[in-house]
Amino acid sequence: MKKNGKYILAFVFLVFAIIYCLISLVNHYEFRTYAFDLGMFNQAMYSFSHFKMNYITLNLSGVEIGYFDDHFSIITILLSPFYFIFGSYTLLIIQIISILFGGFGIYKYVSLSYSKTYIPLIITVQFFSIWGIYSALSYDFHTNVLAAMFVPWLLYFYETSNKKYFLLFFILIIFCKENMALWLGFIMVGLILKRIMNQKGKVQIENMLKFEIPLMVISFLYFCLIVSVVMPYISHGQCTSQIARYGLLGDSLAEIISSMFRNPKYIFTLLFESPLKDPTTFGIKSELHFMVLVSGGFALLYRPYYLVMLMPIYAQKLLTNDFVFWGINIQYSIEFVPILTLCFTDFLQKFKSTKLVYGIAIIVTLLTIFYTFRIIEQRKSLWYEKTNTAFYSKIHYTSPLNIKEINKALNTIPDKAIISVNAAIAPHLAFRDKIYHFPVIKNSEYIILLTAKGNTYPLDEQQFAAKINEYSTNGNYVIQYQKNNLLILKKKDD
Repeated sequence: MKKNGKYILAFVFLVFAIIYCLISLVNHYEFRTYAFDLGMFNQAMYSFSHFKMNYITLNLSGVEIGYFDDHFSIITILLSPFYFIFGSYTLLIIQIISILFGGFGIYKYVSLSYSKTYIPLIITVQFFSIWGIYSALSYDFHTNVLAAMFVPWLLYFYETSNKKYFLLFFILIIFCKENMALWLGFIMVGLILKRIMNQKGKVQIENMLKFEIPLMVISFLYFCLIVSVVMPYISHGQCTSQIARYGLLGDSLAEIISSMFRNPKYIFTLLFESPLKDPTTFGIKSELHFMVLVSGGFALLYRPYYLVMLMPIYAQKLLTNDFVFWGINIQYSIEFVPILTLCFTDFLQKFKSTKLVYGIAIIVTLLTIFYTFRIIEQRKSLWYEKTNTAFYSKIHYTSPLNIKEINKALNTIPDKAIISVNAAIAPHLAFRDKIYHFPVIKNSEYIILLTAKGNTYPLDEQQFAAKINEYSTNGNYVIQYQKNNLLILKKKDD
């Protein structure tokens, strides 16, 4: 790249860093992050930073389970010390940095083929513009975002034959979440197929038996061991069952795999059609497929080994019986982002004309930007809230809450007090051993609730009002604060 290209690259990163902060950090400031999932992660981070095993207390059932019973995300332990620096914003900041880091990995990967052009810069903009990033940033923090952003570096070090750093990112991806190991196994399968196809049968199987194939086997074995043995063992059989989401196919991992082979026609149907009778769920899956295609996904047809890498992502999204997973909302599309851009980059290499590559790269980047903005405005996927994503709109920065006064009131809550809160309060006060999700109360010393409309989950408005009245009048709690759409009840001293 030319000398001024470095300044342009720095400017691109600065612009997208600002955009990402405007989405994620503003949402947190405006009390638009929630108990599920940032609240849980913040509590876990607090526990690990104080050398304690975390027990999730924010379950709606009121049953406390171990952090690793829900998701086997070792990386949270490594991130926990940063909470002393950035407080409740810590994981959101790390998530933004990880996306920028992933973008630089894309830039480095593309530069392997187009080092003396502006093509790496254009493709990096395309990567930063894919809808999956904006959907993920609009809703809390998730460790699979980190895993997805390590993938460009994994493939970069694979292409440069740097096994040491390849293994480092291989381990980091596994540490992010138990199902990332399954994805990683398919990524290894894709890399094996890529080498075979590109070398046209001249590939040395002996070399792959020493590196790619063992890592593929390790990935699959790790996933099966963690999901089927480790998590049930440490939770005494009480771990969160992710398998239950796939009840249409079976009640166990073995039954689900068996169903895929016994009834492939049904599996194919589930990839495109809603199995539910509710007409509002029709079209959610096709919206996902369309966004994949216009974001560079058409290249998957020309580089099918990248489609192999996406097989577990498609399966975990589209074969579930829960429509929340099917579409383009929240974090459930983030794994598509690096694969689409990496696949598109490899697709461009089939063209010898640099001018043609420029043209295709620019068109796809503009298409990606256009449709990302379009689905921010309106989408088929249900439970979408434009306010959380539209960083360019006034509604994103407008809140019915008096944030300053609410924060002052929250600062009066003792750091070690046992509390019960509703969803939007939880991430801000999660740095403690015991925090419950209202209406779970248990031995709470304080009940702290945002009373503005839209904060009653999991209760409806009437149930929420009835519960407030119950605890305000039963003689066990007294009102400590009641204004600015915030209610604080303090337990009476015995």
